[in-house]
Amino acid sequence: MQPRECLSRQLGELHAHFLRRGHPFPPAAHPDPDLDRAYISAIRAATAPHLALAAFACLRRVGLPAPGLRALPSLLRAIALARSPGTAGAAHGLAFRVGAEVDGFVGTALVRAYAACRRVEDARRVFDGMPDRDLVAWGVMLDCYCQARNYEEALLLFHSMKRSRVVPDQVIIATVLSTCAHTRNLRFGKAIHSYMLVSDTLIDAQVSCALINMYASCADMEMAEKLYNRVSEKDIVLSTTMVYGYAKNGKVEIAHSIFNGMPEKDVVSWSAMIAGYAESSKPLEALNLFHDMQRSGVKPDEITMMSVISACANVGALDKARCIHSFVENHRLCKILPIGNALIDMFSKCGSFTLALDVFNAMPQKNVVTWTSMITASAMHGDGRSALTLFENMKSEGIQPNGVTFLGLLYACCHAGLVEEGRLLFKIMVQQYRIEPMHEHYGCMVDLLGRAKLLGHAADLIQSMHLRPNVVIWGSLLAACRMHGDLELGAFAAKKILELDPIHGGAQVLLSNIYAEYGNWNDVKEGLSKKDYEKKKELAASEITKKLEKKLSQMYSQDAESSTALQLSPQLHEYKASATAAQPAGGQPPGLCSSVAIPKGTMEPGCN
Repeated sequence: MQPRECLSRQLGELHAHFLRRGHPFPPAAHPDPDLDRAYISAIRAATAPHLALAAFACLRRVGLPAPGLRALPSLLRAIALARSPGTAGAAHGLAFRVGAEVDGFVGTALVRAYAACRRVEDARRVFDGMPDRDLVAWGVMLDCYCQARNYEEALLLFHSMKRSRVVPDQVIIATVLSTCAHTRNLRFGKAIHSYMLVSDTLIDAQVSCALINMYASCADMEMAEKLYNRVSEKDIVLSTTMVYGYAKNGKVEIAHSIFNGMPEKDVVSWSAMIAGYAESSKPLEALNLFHDMQRSGVKPDEITMMSVISACANVGALDKARCIHSFVENHRLCKILPIGNALIDMFSKCGSFTLALDVFNAMPQKNVVTWTSMITASAMHGDGRSALTLFENMKSEGIQPNGVTFLGLLYACCHAGLVEEGRLLFKIMVQQYRIEPMHEHYGCMVDLLGRAKLLGHAADLIQSMHLRPNVVIWGSLLAACRMHGDLELGAFAAKKILELDPIHGGAQVLLSNIYAEYGNWNDVKEGLSKKDYEKKKELAASEITKKLEKKLSQMYSQDAESSTALQLSPQLHEYKASATAAQPAGGQPPGLCSSVAIPKGTMEPGCN
C-alpha cells in the first residue's frame, strides 16, 4: 500500500472512531485512550516525518481534539526527525493544554524536538521546567548544546548535573570529553578522567576513543599515546583518532606511520592524514596521498576535498587545480557551498582570476565567505575596481560584510592606489557596520596612506589606534618614510620598532640606510657600528634568502610535477602579517600590504 493511501485509511478510521462514539468533537479535557491510540496509529502510519506532520495537520484542520499524553511522544519524535520548528511550538502548546508538559517522558521528547530544530533556548526552558529530570533528559540537553556548538554551556550543564547527584553514563562522559576536545579544555578533561578512575567507571571503546581524542586535541600526545597503547584491540576509530592527533600537532611522520600500519582505512582515516599534510605545509604530500586514496577505491567526501583543494591552492599549480575542479564536478560536489568557496580561493592562488570568477558565477547560492573570497581574488590580481563593484553587488544582495571582507577591500585599494575609496571604506566599516578595526586593517590603511605620500595622515592614524601598534604597522610607516625621504618620521618609526623588538635587524638596517642616503654618517655610526651594520645587514639578507629559497623550492617541486609554466600570484598566507621593512639596501621596500594576510577560506568553518 502506498504511504498516502495508508495515511488516508488511518485518517478515515480515526474519523469513524469519533462517529461511532457519537461526538465527533469531544472536549480535550477528557482523556480518551482510544483517541490516543488512533492518533499514534495515524502518525506511525506515515513512512516519512513530513507525512506524519501532515497527518497531524489534517486532524487539527477537521476540528479533531488535541492528542493526549500517550500520543504526544510519537508526534514529537516526528517533529524532531522533520526538524519542523513551527510544529514544535504548536506541539508544546498542546502539551501545556493537556497538562503533559511536566511529564518526564513528554518533557524529554519536547527538549529533543526543540534541539533538533536548533531552538536551544526553548529546549532549555522546557528542561528547566521539568520537575524530575532523569539521565536521558540530562543527556538530551547536553547533546543539544553540543550540536549547537555551545560548548561552554555544555560544561556548565555537566557541573549542574553533578550537583544534582545524577551519575553520568558512558554516553554522557564521552559527550563531555568531546566538548573538552572542542574547547581545548585539558584541565576539565583531566578532571573527568580522574572522576572516571575514582568512581570505577567502565571505560568502553567509546569512552577510550573520546579520552584519546581529548588529550590529542589538547596537544597532550604523550598521554594520548599511553592510553592508545593500553588498548589491546585497536580498531579503525582509535587509530584514526591518533592519526588525527599527531597530524594536528605537526607530527605528520608519526601520524603516517600509524596510518600505514592500519589494516583497513575508511574515508575518515584518509581525510585525517591528507588534512595533516595540507595543514603542515606539505601540500604535495597531501595531493600524492589523495591519488593513493583514489587508487585504493575509497570515495572521498566533502571534508576530504576541502583539504585537497587547500593543498592544491598552496602548491599553486594551475594544471593540478583544473584536475581537482574536474574531479569535484564529476562527483557533483560543486554545489556544496564550502567547496565552491574553496575553489574560488584555489583558482585565485593558482593565478587564474577568470576560472575563479567562473566558479563564483556558477554557484547557486552565495554567502559572505563567497563574496569575500571573490573580493580577495580581485585584490590579489590587482583589480581594485572589480573588488569595489563586487562589494556593491554584495550589499544589493543583502549580504552583510564582516571584518575580513573589509580587509580584502582595503588590500584591493592599497594595491590599486585607490586612496579616497580606501579611506571611505575604513570609515564605513567603523561607523556604519560597527566593526572594530584590527591590526591588519590599520596596517593596510597605513600602507595605503604611505604609498600616497600622506605620511602625516598615516602617523595620525597610528596615534589614534585603540590597539597598540605592532612591528608590522611601524614597519610599513618606516618603509614609506624611506620611499618618500622623510628622515625624521622614519627615525621615529624605526625606534618604535626597536622598542617592541630590540633585535629587529630589518629596522636597524633600514634606519641606517635612511641616514646613509641623506649623508648623516654620524647617525649611522651612532645607531649602528660598521661591524654591527654588516652583521645586521647579513642577518636581514639571510632571512630574505631563506624565504626566497623556500619559494624557489616550491617552484621546483611544482615544476617537477608539471611541464606547464606556473602562473604565480601574490599570496596572502597567514592572518598575522609579517613586517616588510627587512629588505636590505638597494631597491624599494614593499609596503605592508605585500604581506598582509587574509585568512584561508575567509573564516569558513569547513574551509579551515
